[in-house]
Amino acid sequence: MSGLRRLHRDEEPQSLEESEVSKRSAGLNEQTCASLHGVETTLQNNTHSFVFKVRTMGSLSLAWVGDGSGVLLVLTTFQVPPFLMRFGQSNLYRSEDYGKTFKDVTHLINHTFIQTEFGIAISPDHSGKVMLTGDVSEVDGYRLFRSQDFGMTFVPTDLPFDPLIQMLYNPGDSNTLVTLSIKLDLWLSEDFGATWRKIHDSVCLVRWGPKNSIYFTTNYNGSCNDRGMLELRKTTDYGRSFQTIATRVYSFVLGGRFVFASIMTGTGTERMIHVSVDGGEVWNMAQLPTVNHEQFYSILSANQDMIFMHVDDPGDSGVGTIYVSDDRGAVFSKSLERHLYTTTGSDTDFTVISSLRGVYMTSVLTEDGAVETVITFDQGARWQTLRRPQNGHCDAETSTNRT
Repeated sequence: MSGLRRLHRDEEPQSLEESEVSKRSAGLNEQTCASLHGVETTLQNNTHSFVFKVRTMGSLSLAWVGDGSGVLLVLTTFQVPPFLMRFGQSNLYRSEDYGKTFKDVTHLINHTFIQTEFGIAISPDHSGKVMLTGDVSEVDGYRLFRSQDFGMTFVPTDLPFDPLIQMLYNPGDSNTLVTLSIKLDLWLSEDFGATWRKIHDSVCLVRWGPKNSIYFTTNYNGSCNDRGMLELRKTTDYGRSFQTIATRVYSFVLGGRFVFASIMTGTGTERMIHVSVDGGEVWNMAQLPTVNHEQFYSILSANQDMIFMHVDDPGDSGVGTIYVSDDRGAVFSKSLERHLYTTTGSDTDFTVISSLRGVYMTSVLTEDGAVETVITFDQGARWQTLRRPQNGHCDAETSTNRT
């Protein structure tokens, strides 16, 4: 499972002290490592520039369309108050040469306003499917712009609801999508967004599972704020029938063949991780420390054999402990202490080296407040400080292992 999967954080922690940040980043702009011969010339010969139109309060969304296709889309998106939406528009640019040159193709989406949270939805199967969600609320709500030819053409389709999140592709069938409406209704399309049907209401979080399954949390009182009292449900027939697989749920996440649920223990605000390897039929309590509402669990990596789980330390310290599971996802062993998980609650350096089995890298916070990069070659059994290359020509300031 690539990327970060969080099970909880209610309140984002305080930012690191500015002096801490400055201390940790000191030297990054003072490095004197000698450059490799010819690198600068090669970079100059292979660097291309293009000016995109970005308005106030705008940002750029960039996405590759298809593996090895050379097609790159850039979209200006906006995050502004609702009363300003009707005055905005987005610009769409398309490249067919890996970003060396771009063509303004904004007319393909009729200069429609695209919100930042919707961005560019690219199908995961590299089939060339692209979907943009446009706000045309001054006319009749929201409109999809659907492409099946790597963004060369788009078909506009009006939505029967106002979406809350980006359209989510079924990993096993890119023609099937789900999304949530602002009314917390769960909607599904089986024809690449041409038509939609509502399959459930009062849905708080939705995720695609294996074999066309859909997992979601719901609360029948219509509120998603009552965390810890949610039901975890799933459907395997695109919403024609449902099964409740867990109750008193705080949050859930899928990783590899595992389903994880953060379940209230019944004693105050404490909760525990429960894990299932059969889609929620049977659950086991993970042998991990309990956390409260001021802490969180986070799945750093998960595959068919094991999980790396970060458990936040109490006290908003910005660090936690990494635990590694057995093949059932139930028995965990302590792997790494003082694992750095930034106090914004959303960033970590944990990296899977996909080309080398069992190799992972991340950062730890030392007792004196410095950051060190560490690496494991045996799936977290042992970690060691990552040292600079022996042939590196650096001065004393940058020759340490701290980053």
